[in-house]
Amino acid sequence: MPLRFAITGANGQIGSFLVNSLRNSGHIVYELVRSPGKAQNKQYSQFFDLAQPKQLPSLKNIDVLIHTAYFFDTTDKDYETINVVGTQQLFAQAQQDQVPYSIFISTLSAHAKASSLYGRIKYQLEQLLIKNAANIAVIRPGLIFHDPLQGITATMDNFVRKFPIVPLIGKGKQLIHPCFLTDLGQLIGTLSLKQPKISQPILAATEQSITFKQLVKYLAKQRKKSVLLIPIPFFGIYFLLKALELFKIKIGLRSDSLLGIQYASTDNDFSALHHLGVQFNPLNI
Repeated sequence: MPLRFAITGANGQIGSFLVNSLRNSGHIVYELVRSPGKAQNKQYSQFFDLAQPKQLPSLKNIDVLIHTAYFFDTTDKDYETINVVGTQQLFAQAQQDQVPYSIFISTLSAHAKASSLYGRIKYQLEQLLIKNAANIAVIRPGLIFHDPLQGITATMDNFVRKFPIVPLIGKGKQLIHPCFLTDLGQLIGTLSLKQPKISQPILAATEQSITFKQLVKYLAKQRKKSVLLIPIPFFGIYFLLKALELFKIKIGLRSDSLLGIQYASTDNDFSALHHLGVQFNPLNI
């Protein structure tokens, strides 16, 4: 029997993938987006903006709410308020409209000692939702791999494509846990059908970590290209990115994302994923 989904951030990388995947599986999916005119199916779209929590769509008759939307501009003075209040109001609406099950897309960067704003806000939201929301699953995806690449993987791939010399963050020893969107889709499908009560975040990534240096070598291998890797001190890259952000220059990598990679947690508990019987494929490096 098909389920009725509502997905926020449906124009984003994860959201748009889930919209297609779930529709292809025969489910009914409503896209909750800031620009309904850009929705894949305008008939099944509604306006939703974290910055406008008083204009929430009705969630009546929705079986599963999936919240992927996030306001990423860390230079905005209302960054925290927009994300926290907007998310709280959305899940309050879900409870009011008696949505049976909800899924919150967090990040592997979320943990109690997170250095990045992104990780700290996501962790704060995790704690609030696990405590107050009924029937919710919190998912922490690792570094997303899907064609076309986005985020830091796309930035590094562009370096590999354009230049013979590619910078590393320090010696490139930062640990990364890859997450293929196809595997994430399988996990979300399993959760949506079984709707289990899980009191801890589900780590959605392969347990077999790779280093940042291995990531760059993998991207070069995919392009059948030889590159020279040059270590650059972390703070050199960080302050360069901060300067670019000050002048509103975007290169596809945010200073806050760099913090998340540099200070990633090494205390990762994959037990919730094991209990669900879902496996994430490792990156073939």
